[in-house]
Amino acid sequence: MNNLALETPDEAKDLLNDRCDSDLISWLDQRMDSLVKEIEQQEFWIILTSPETDPRFLQTMMREIYIEIFSYQPHAIEGAITAIAQMPRSMPVRMIKAMLRHQAEEFDHGEMALRDYVALGGDEQHARERHRISPASYAVAALWNMIADQRDPFAYLGALYPFEGLTPIVSAKAKDILLRRGFPAEALEFVEFHSTEDPKHTELVRHLIEETVGRYPEAEASIQAGLDRFLAIYPIPVWRTAYERACAAHSASRGPVF
Repeated sequence: MNNLALETPDEAKDLLNDRCDSDLISWLDQRMDSLVKEIEQQEFWIILTSPETDPRFLQTMMREIYIEIFSYQPHAIEGAITAIAQMPRSMPVRMIKAMLRHQAEEFDHGEMALRDYVALGGDEQHARERHRISPASYAVAALWNMIADQRDPFAYLGALYPFEGLTPIVSAKAKDILLRRGFPAEALEFVEFHSTEDPKHTELVRHLIEETVGRYPEAEASIQAGLDRFLAIYPIPVWRTAYERACAAHSASRGPVF
């Protein structure tokens, strides 16, 4: 017998929505698990984690990752806040406040990455005035603005899930590796912060997704699309860009990575 037949219409609807929420979160987590495995197979991750890698190359690589973050982060904030403003007016104000508070907490993280970039020998004036955003980071910046331009705000939550959920996993692993290799602690502000704070943000996004789909079942497809589109351009293309630029810079000045 169909269990839903035992419920009142409203109870049956709530039960079905709960199951959909659970299935969606499981799907999101499975995608995250697959992404971490894919990252660990990438050349840049193998080099980062190898005990044979020249510690100076690790600094060069992280410096290039930091300038990528600095390049796309302000655009991501702008697009995200616009998308939040497009949420249904029937959404509880407390949910909108939670989303905006989260973006406020992220507001200066591009500057945080820039400080670490400078701590590793990067030129702040070059970063602010002359650095041309890479195609990979341009795509990341464009995605957040496209979500707003297409007026598909639920896709924002799907893209946000890996943006927040991946960072603490990777940051924690990277921090341990870098510190063991003598990486300067003063250049780890971004990594340190996100390894400890982003788990809270991940849990927030998880709750927001669950409640959003419970209230607006049609949001599920947009959330899934947001995640799929985001993973097509982040993080692997961005980190690979930073790695390749680091390889070129290191080879020109110091020789082999190993």
